[in-house]
Amino acid sequence: MERTLIYENYKGETITFTYKPPFVLSICDGFHEVVGTVNSVSSAYGIGTTWNGTSIGQRDLTIKGVITKNIQENRLLLFDLFPLDTEGTLYYYEGNIERKIKCVVEKISIPEKGGYTRDFSISLICPNPHFSAIEATILSMATWTAAFKFPLQIPHDVGIKFGIKNTTSMGTAENETNIDYGMTITFKANDTVVNPYLFNVNTREIMQIEKTMSAGDKIIITTHIDNKNIIFISTSSEKEENINYLKTYGSVYLQVPSGTNTFRSGADSGEDNLETTIEFLPEYEAV
Repeated sequence: MERTLIYENYKGETITFTYKPPFVLSICDGFHEVVGTVNSVSSAYGIGTTWNGTSIGQRDLTIKGVITKNIQENRLLLFDLFPLDTEGTLYYYEGNIERKIKCVVEKISIPEKGGYTRDFSISLICPNPHFSAIEATILSMATWTAAFKFPLQIPHDVGIKFGIKNTTSMGTAENETNIDYGMTITFKANDTVVNPYLFNVNTREIMQIEKTMSAGDKIIITTHIDNKNIIFISTSSEKEENINYLKTYGSVYLQVPSGTNTFRSGADSGEDNLETTIEFLPEYEAV
């Protein structure tokens, strides 16, 4: 089954590698491996070792192929699109598999001279070795559904609905992989909310923020391995403020564990004024 790779650099510029000209793929290394380092301890008088866990390092990707048309022009194009020490996103498509991964350009090699074609080799480093889904999954709890439509006719003595409140404060997330991955939690206040929280019913873990919110205020929490932050956005100033220090004692940066997870949102008071959304990208060990 044919593969398609699309690389998007830090400027938003993209390039596509397939099995057709002008950039013909030949080798894709590092996409299908899952490599870990087993950490163990041995004692002087024991038998065997004691397993302490397994660590997973960065992922090294190599893309090799051949430039078959407009050699000099496309050679320079590759150098322009893959500047060293810059970040980008690599998209992988093969059959029903659609994945993406963040990466840093380590090396690009294209001979200056050659025949009617020219080989190229691109090395990418992925600090987070996990691939993720292309699109995020979003769970909405206690949000509003618009009910205001045009053309507008307001019945006499009856009125009209401008919105419908989704009263459920719970949502279920399915993680079909063996990886626990992070998410983005957004609390939005429609009126006064005191100390909003998100609770995982299955693991009994909670993330709560000791903060009183006014109408229009937002709290955005990221719980990814390389990005754990709590940001408060006031409706009055619209400025972002880091409030990591307001995480209550015992709170954890909630993950989406493997299996079925039921989350409940709430607050110490003003729960009916709270809207909560959860957004996450399922992650995968390889493609």
